[in-house]
Amino acid sequence: VGGETSEKQRKLLSILAEESNRLISVVNSLLDLSKLEAGMMGYDFEVTGIDSLIKRAVAEITPLLEAKQIRLESAVGPSLPQVRLDPERILQVLRNLLGNAVKFTARGGQVRIATKAVNGKLEVSVKDSGPGIAPDNLVSIFEKFNQGSRLGPHTRQGTGLGLAIAKSIITAHGGKIWAESELGQGSTFIFVLPC
Repeated sequence: VGGETSEKQRKLLSILAEESNRLISVVNSLLDLSKLEAGMMGYDFEVTGIDSLIKRAVAEITPLLEAKQIRLESAVGPSLPQVRLDPERILQVLRNLLGNAVKFTARGGQVRIATKAVNGKLEVSVKDSGPGIAPDNLVSIFEKFNQGSRLGPHTRQGTGLGLAIAKSIITAHGGKIWAESELGQGSTFIFVLPC
C-alpha cells in the first residue's frame, strides 16, 4: 500500500522478523517447561529407531554448520535397538543438543554425534570442540534459567531453558542425561534411553 520498500526497510523488516521468531521460540520454551513441570506435557510414545530422528536433526542444523565451517562427524551405530519414545520430543532434545554444540563451537571446529547400544540401553552423545564447561557447572546447567559459565563470546546467549527441557523429556522417557567436560577441551552431552 505504501509503495515499494527500500533496501534499508527490507533489512529492518528482516531483523524484526528474526527477533519476532526468537521471541516466539522463547515463549514456546517457557510453555513447554511449564507443561513439563505441571506434568501436563503430552507424549505420543511409539517403538521406533532413533537414526531417522538424528538424520532429521542433522539436516536441520546443516546450514548453521556450513555458515560456521564446522565439521560434523556422525557415528550412528549400525543395527541400533528400537526404543519406546516420542519422536517429536526426542527430536526436540536432539535439536537442542546439536544447536548448543554448534553455538559453542568456534568457526572451523568440530561436532560429533554418536550412538551405541550399552547394557540394554541406547546411548546418544553430542560432542563439541568448544571452550568446555567448568566442573562446578556440569550439574547446574540442567536447571532452568542456568546458562553455566562457558568461556568465549557465547556466554550470555540463550534463555537457559533448553537443557532443563531436555532433562525433563529424557527423564519422562525413563532415561538419564548428563554432561562431561574439561575447560578448553570441549563438552560432551550424553543421554541414555531404555530399550
